[in-house]
Amino acid sequence: MPRDDLAARLLTALERADEVALASLLDPDVALVVDTGDHAGGDLHGRAHVIRSLLGFRMQHPDASLDTVHVNGGPGVAVRAPDGPVVGILALDADLDRGPHGGARIGRLWLITAPRKLAHWNPSQMPPLPGQSFMTAAEPPRPHTEGT
Repeated sequence: MPRDDLAARLLTALERADEVALASLLDPDVALVVDTGDHAGGDLHGRAHVIRSLLGFRMQHPDASLDTVHVNGGPGVAVRAPDGPVVGILALDADLDRGPHGGARIGRLWLITAPRKLAHWNPSQMPPLPGQSFMTAAEPPRPHTEGT
């Protein structure tokens, strides 16, 4: 099973808050790294702890939409608030030979909620760089010309 399919199955399990489906996707020794950008982040180990944390994050954002995405060249899930910004990225690493009957299992997950790390996913909300006026990320910088 390709890893992208695994991300789609993870998305479905999260949308349905299906603990059994999540358990079937996660390795028993799965690790979750939560990157909040501050002291609140950390690491969790073990299927039960990871499932509780993922479902807890989902409950914090009940109206958010979930989309499969590519994160650093691998599969993942974006959690997008109803008003548009991405509030979390879930990147996954799977061992394609560890699941039942040789299927894939997720062995490691990264949940990124740090605003600075999500800036790439929310370009219209990026603050201006020092010395620049505020502009959206989609708008290229304008060259400075004399007399204009």
